[in-house]
Amino acid sequence: MLGRAQIASLSPGCVLVNVARGPIVDEAALFEALQQQRIFAAGLDVWWKYPDSKESTGATFPSSLPFHELPNVVMSPHRGGHVQDTELLRMRALAQLLNAAALGREVPNKVDLQNGY
Repeated sequence: MLGRAQIASLSPGCVLVNVARGPIVDEAALFEALQQQRIFAAGLDVWWKYPDSKESTGATFPSSLPFHELPNVVMSPHRGGHVQDTELLRMRALAQLLNAAALGREVPNKVDLQNGY
């Protein structure tokens, strides 16, 4: 979604925050823009590279590029969505959805394919 051209169009004061998925942003283009200070900073809660096994979990960097060495990057271990009570709220929302479906009622947050979401 954010390739080299989009990253090049960002202003020098830009702070890019990605809490979605790594591949949404061109990894090399972002690294170069940060390294060359073409954008101000980045907050990354994403992985481009995941561990191959449970044993390699603690030894796998989130990128093949050294984002962790840049002074203008803050990284977190893919935890942006984890806040107090998140799981409880998810379970309640799922229960509402399942109960509505089971009772033949309108399902909340139904996907509208014509709108694309």
